[in-house]
Amino acid sequence: MTDVRTTDAGVQFLERLLERSERNPDRTRPASAAPEYDRLSTAQQMGRFHDQMAAAERFGAVEVQRGKRDRGHLIERVRVRDPELLARHLGRPTAPAIAQRVREELLQVAATGEPWVATLLDEMTARWARSEAAYRLTAGQADASKEFFTLLASISRQEAQGPDARTFSQKATNDTKAFDRHASRLAAVLGVRIGQPGAAADVVWAHIGLERFSHPVNLRGPVVVKGAGERLVDGRARPFASIHPEMISQLSVLERPKAVLTIENYASFNRQVREIEDGSLVVYTGGFPSAGVVELLSKVLTSVPDDVPFLHWGDVDAGGVRIFRYLEESLPRGPRPHLMSEELAKQSGHPADADPSLASIAKSDSEIRALAEWLAFGSDVRHMEQEALDPAPTSEFGREG
Repeated sequence: MTDVRTTDAGVQFLERLLERSERNPDRTRPASAAPEYDRLSTAQQMGRFHDQMAAAERFGAVEVQRGKRDRGHLIERVRVRDPELLARHLGRPTAPAIAQRVREELLQVAATGEPWVATLLDEMTARWARSEAAYRLTAGQADASKEFFTLLASISRQEAQGPDARTFSQKATNDTKAFDRHASRLAAVLGVRIGQPGAAADVVWAHIGLERFSHPVNLRGPVVVKGAGERLVDGRARPFASIHPEMISQLSVLERPKAVLTIENYASFNRQVREIEDGSLVVYTGGFPSAGVVELLSKVLTSVPDDVPFLHWGDVDAGGVRIFRYLEESLPRGPRPHLMSEELAKQSGHPADADPSLASIAKSDSEIRALAEWLAFGSDVRHMEQEALDPAPTSEFGREG
């Protein structure tokens, strides 16, 4: 085999040709390129480049097309004749061979998760076989890829529900920082998996039950946390009380609330608990609800009669609709919209583009489907932040337009 181990212009040129072939293996015309003679500044460099092309041609890897007449001493174009021979000539396996070898190593990890994890590995292998990166991982990053699939397999087994990110990372990989290294690609993969491609990381972590840091749940209403015969937290405290998720097992409802109202934004939550006294239990979701918020609401909703209204007040935009839908899908019973309607948005909102990504919610049986349909396909769409409205008693529930 010809020795081409020295990385110079000729080797780089052949590597690029091989990469073009591997990225489009089904191409009807072989990959080709013209030499960049302006990068060969000396006669010695030009001579070496020509020798390397001639050697690759003798090996059967490429076909060299020379110029005519007075340009006969120059190479006009080099075409790939056989990608496998070119890879051998360059002293490395082909991209498909590398990808398959890495797949075999990673399959042992992926197979410990749900079937979709192995399916993702197949998708990434196909990209590696074309010399492409997949989720910013190349076939040459086998160790990082193994770590990535270890985390995914663990998540698919529901092992991310409950712990903070560092604890989960330690249990899954024996490295507290592994999750942080892969957080963005995990969010990208899982966002697609949950039907919300491009969703914010916090949205994804909430879906899988992972708490980056365990935040207390802020609320105001007739609930109490008791321990050792005494009240540890009284939900009726002014202006509101905070209950850590670890205390939820000790939480009980003191009396029937007029309604259960969840609020997306902090300013609106503060105004509601300070300005409205109507006997409702008001819970701050902190944007997309955390696992602690979902756990607390689940306990409350199973403790109060079914005829106690459950309402949600959020922004009238794509994010607000998705938060509403997540509450519907995650709790024993879903909410109804409170101060969320097309009519109110047209009065107090600002112009916005339609967002067809809400089509699936618009076509569902969601209580927010009419609003989702308008935001997805309307001709005069407007978004409204909930802070644009004053808080209102929960007796005004059901104003979904």
